[in-house]
Amino acid sequence: MVKFKYNSKKCDLPYEPEELRPTKCLKCLEVCPHNLLMFVPLKEKDRDGAPKKFKIHMIFKSFAKKFCPGCLKCVEICPTQAIRIKF
Repeated sequence: MVKFKYNSKKCDLPYEPEELRPTKCLKCLEVCPHNLLMFVPLKEKDRDGAPKKFKIHMIFKSFAKKFCPGCLKCVEICPTQAIRIKF
């Protein structure tokens, strides 16, 4: 089973009002060959109701073993070492 661990304290994905989404880094999303990673909003909201921060999330967690190629590119490219994957 693939276990995806993300440390939101190490990775800062602030909301960018001009873009209506986070725009900083996101290297892990770009490098995943099967597009298994996405960003999701955290519960903390700004005064206007927009999320203050986002986190990285692996979609299809229950099927990760089938779809994750185990390349660890997301782990290697993360500049803050916020992602860990165990098999």
